[in-house]
Amino acid sequence: MLLNITRWPALLVFCLAGLAAACFAFVSVNLFTQAMGSIRFLREHGLVAIRHGALLQIAQLVLLGGLTLGAWLVFKVCEHDLEDRYLVWARAQRRKARAARRGR
Repeated sequence: MLLNITRWPALLVFCLAGLAAACFAFVSVNLFTQAMGSIRFLREHGLVAIRHGALLQIAQLVLLGGLTLGAWLVFKVCEHDLEDRYLVWARAQRRKARAARRGR
């Protein structure tokens, strides 16, 4: 299964998290600047702005918002998976250390 990241190597999950974080950062900054410009354009020109495609730009901003949300969710899923892997590893190391102390 392609979307089951628990079977992916940890390095690949880490790289996917990095790509998702970069996508989130780029799109959210771009989204913010476009939204501010669009709001200013609508405020200054009103109905003329709507005739010149301001509503289409608002629809694009909504889609960019969805892309931002998707990138954030991918990052959080990867983060959770890596955290779970680390906790399993840490517990195993703790058990090994206890077993080594008992064996002495």
